[in-house]
Amino acid sequence: MDSDQRASDVPPGLVGDPDELLRVLQEAQLLLLKYPVTAQAGFRALVAEGRAFAMTPVGRRWQSRLARSELVRRGRILWEGSLLNMLEETSDSLIPSALLEAIIVATASGELSALLTRLLQTGNDNADADHP
Repeated sequence: MDSDQRASDVPPGLVGDPDELLRVLQEAQLLLLKYPVTAQAGFRALVAEGRAFAMTPVGRRWQSRLARSELVRRGRILWEGSLLNMLEETSDSLIPSALLEAIIVATASGELSALLTRLLQTGNDNADADHP
């Protein structure tokens, strides 16, 4: 499927500037890292609301339509390829376990100093890009 064909599958008004889209996705990932408890709680609330809606007649019709949607399939690829995939639907933990695991693995790493240096440098590079 070429890009013209994919673009025609997207409702008008949803196609935007790729740079702006990247900025929004990066900010969403940053919010997840800065406020993991809030992000996790919000995600669980949205999932619960979606599941409740899916139990209604209108919700079942939408669920059927969305199950065949190319746009939803592509959205899933985006979700799974980003930090947003850390959010958990059913975990009892307040903070996504993938984030906790990354912190534990980094702490145990023999390269912790080098890792922190790279992490801080990346953060500074992003801050510099936001504020010329």
